[in-house]
Amino acid sequence: MNKNKSSSNLGLIIRSIGLIAGIGLLFTESWLIGVFGSIASFGIAYKGYQDSKESKG
Repeated sequence: MNKNKSSSNLGLIIRSIGLIAGIGLLFTESWLIGVFGSIASFGIAYKGYQDSKESKG
């Protein structure tokens, strides 16, 4: 149980970093990659959040 919790926390952190990186790319010449990267990272982070919430309840 504890290993699963730390694994889901690590996944959430990595996905959040991906979201931040995508937002950072919005302000460079690679803004199109930033838009789609942010959307994809947000979707994956939200799915991970739902899975972790579901495993608790």
